[in-house]
Amino acid sequence: MNKILSCIFLLFFSQLAEATETPELTWCLDHFFRLHTYERGKAPYGPSVDLMQELAKRAGFKLKFSPRTPSARCFRQMETGEADLMSNLNFTEERAQYMYLLPYNERIPESLYVKASDHRQIRSFNQLESLALATVRNYTYHPSLMQLIKTSKRHVEINSIETGFEMLQRGRVDALVVPTQSSLNVIADHQELHYQFKIAPVDFSVAEKRFINIGLSKKSPHLALKSRIEQAVESMVQDGTVKRLYSFDPLKQGPTYLANEQSKKQN
Repeated sequence: MNKILSCIFLLFFSQLAEATETPELTWCLDHFFRLHTYERGKAPYGPSVDLMQELAKRAGFKLKFSPRTPSARCFRQMETGEADLMSNLNFTEERAQYMYLLPYNERIPESLYVKASDHRQIRSFNQLESLALATVRNYTYHPSLMQLIKTSKRHVEINSIETGFEMLQRGRVDALVVPTQSSLNVIADHQELHYQFKIAPVDFSVAEKRFINIGLSKKSPHLALKSRIEQAVESMVQDGTVKRLYSFDPLKQGPTYLANEQSKKQN
């Protein structure tokens, strides 16, 4: 009889322990220069890591880093629920089908790249009409920006930022309109692209604000935490935590390997 009671108590307390155990959510991430550095064999670090760790603390879960994983694979894992979280995401209707997208910071406007040898000062939207422009296929541009791009002399969609820089280098297009952070990462990772391009002074900021998001998989086994995660994100926005962690200009943060930067060093 005592043995039976002991077994019942052990089973009860083990189930109680499981119920009160802090849930562990997997954040799927790759190396993202300037936002989170993820070197082989080392734990990731950077503003995004600090943000996600603070989110975990406030929402009451353990944060588990995935191995360094390409973004395309992260998206597939979010679809299946193998991963719970992603960060630094633009909103798209496709992504919203399989993850909750929680906005937390304004996104950086896109940049217009030209060759280092191009002496045109492109400052106004009207000047785009005379240019052959390239944009990245499947990247979500602001609708008003796309309207401007479509007024150009010729508009070409390319599969990747790397392809765009190659076309620009060969003179097959006049300019390349791409996300600022990702394009700087591409240049930094490819030595042959160093100091070959510059960013034109045209400003693509638009009246309607757009945000980057934290994604929570709709197939995550931890969806009971959704409201706590939303509240934690909102609290970090309201108390200035997000602004403090993301208060950097990618064009002023470390070497950009742009021709503009090289000319400043030489002067």
